[in-house]
Amino acid sequence: MAELIADRYSTAVFEAGEDLGKIKEFYNEFTFLKEVFQGEEKLVEVLKHPKISKKEKKELMNNIFGENISQELINFLYILIDKNREGYLVDIIEGYEDLYFDYQGILRVVAVTVKPLKDDAKDRLAEALKAKLNKEIIITNEIDEDIIGGVKLEIEGKLIDGTIQGKLESISKMFKAATN
Repeated sequence: MAELIADRYSTAVFEAGEDLGKIKEFYNEFTFLKEVFQGEEKLVEVLKHPKISKKEKKELMNNIFGENISQELINFLYILIDKNREGYLVDIIEGYEDLYFDYQGILRVVAVTVKPLKDDAKDRLAEALKAKLNKEIIITNEIDEDIIGGVKLEIEGKLIDGTIQGKLESISKMFKAATN
């Protein structure tokens, strides 16, 4: 249900941004909003609180963001408040990001490694993926000490496992299959 709601609202805002010629502006403003909401979890709690009136929530949004984001996105926040959808804001923003990156031909890749990737390694990986996939690449590095070594890539919901842990699991499965 949450995904459906987020998709519907993010698509509507994206289409409005397209009509207004403000796709990138909305992206930048949504990035700002996401950082604020992820950094201030109490703000999300306040927005979701049933005893705080819609009018108070709107005033709060205007006071906090009125000078930092466009009136269109302030109005969008008001709509979310009116429809009791304010708890979905971060999901909606992430949906908008997906639409924006797709529109720009950018692909987000998660590289899971045992230690943080150095910038030059990230750049080489991004260039190699760009050559193969014909898209701009943004790499996010996540750490998982259980993988022992190598890299696991998550690309558009697909997993490419080049880790030592993955290879050991594969060998283990082969042995189990051979002994059965």
